[in-house]
Amino acid sequence: MEILHVADESLAADAGIRAGDRVVAVDGRKVRDFLDLHLWLGEEEFDLTLEHENVHGRPFRVRIRREYGRSLGLTFPDPRIRVCGNDCPFCFVDQLPVGVRKNLRIRDDDYRFSYLYGNFVTLTNLKEHEFERIIDQQLSPLYLSVHALDPEIRERCLKSPRAGEIRKRIEQLLAGGIELHTQIVAIPGLNDGPVLEETIFGLAEYHPGVPTCAVVPVGLTGHRAGLPAMRTYTRAEAARVVESVRRYGRALRRLIGTTFVYAADEFVVLAGKPIPPAGYYDSFSQTENGVGLVRRLFLRFDAADPRSAVLRVRGIRRVLVVTGESFGPLLEPRLAALEAGLDGVAVEMVVAENRLFGQPTTVAGLLGGKDILHALDGRVRSRDLVLVPDEARNSEGVFLDDLTLDGLAGRLGVPVEDRWDSLLQDAPADFPELLAAAAP
Repeated sequence: MEILHVADESLAADAGIRAGDRVVAVDGRKVRDFLDLHLWLGEEEFDLTLEHENVHGRPFRVRIRREYGRSLGLTFPDPRIRVCGNDCPFCFVDQLPVGVRKNLRIRDDDYRFSYLYGNFVTLTNLKEHEFERIIDQQLSPLYLSVHALDPEIRERCLKSPRAGEIRKRIEQLLAGGIELHTQIVAIPGLNDGPVLEETIFGLAEYHPGVPTCAVVPVGLTGHRAGLPAMRTYTRAEAARVVESVRRYGRALRRLIGTTFVYAADEFVVLAGKPIPPAGYYDSFSQTENGVGLVRRLFLRFDAADPRSAVLRVRGIRRVLVVTGESFGPLLEPRLAALEAGLDGVAVEMVVAENRLFGQPTTVAGLLGGKDILHALDGRVRSRDLVLVPDEARNSEGVFLDDLTLDGLAGRLGVPVEDRWDSLLQDAPADFPELLAAAAP
């Protein structure tokens, strides 16, 4: 792995390592990719085998000992992502409009990012030595898109001849000590109904190696020209799925001591059902997948105090909270209750239409920066603060359409933030006392 940059006064700089050098091995183990470096460079002490730039066959070795408060100081190239070879008719990448971030167009199916960041993978694009590596390095937990355990149905979902190996691969990884969180993307008429029931209870047989299963509705945009005909759920159909998932969860709690299977918030909202209490979600293991995210936010509302004094010191007299069409009805009463505790600071909700992806996309996390601009057009005035959904931007503050938080603030002429901290004093981490009180 080539080193792009060595920070001044870092441990690597002290060891004489230079930009352009290549890391060949760590403690004698050959480096295959960025994941090896991630796993091995975290040790307190290790040997690096390197080659100088443009010099091959003359490796040299340095010893690194970690020191408190000092970084290793090495920067490596962005990793190459394993591209998915499936042809799912509901693949979100195939439904992207013009103007989205370039990296969104990568059809990834990379087990390394599943381990590091919780990305869901299908296991259909791995070679045998990669399954062996997962077990050897104990890359656990992984996050697995199952969709169906029936081989024929799963092959129809993924359009991959290897999709039917799912039980074999699950059992191989579980035997190797790998934990698997799972999801089912439910598609009307394909893998719901009896197929969904079979998949859920089949996965539950692998508990505790498979600790959770999320059921999420298929995500469709208004950009499906040339793609197979597919539709999302009606409210009545969504209600039947959510009711079934909750019924299965109650049965499984009696059988294995945990709800195990959870309907994603998007499904619950689509069904017009109330958000379940905290006890339904057990340990909230799939919030990044939209399972229990709304309830966790409500718990924070319940536990935190409004920060009216801080807002007034900043000169803020009104907070505009931007959300998507599906979450608006749930958020509005919470904001009204919050405003009652804010002395001299108004709170208003702004519902943004998703013009980037089009109908039926209504979730806040898929709003583009320009969608937010359009929703706020003519509404912003001086001494306002705009709060936008944090799930709508990446870790660098960039929205799906490449507009940044800073760019949005510049065009609006008021502060724009993506965290609730401006409104709510920090609540206890993970709300342990609330979760304990809510447990069934």
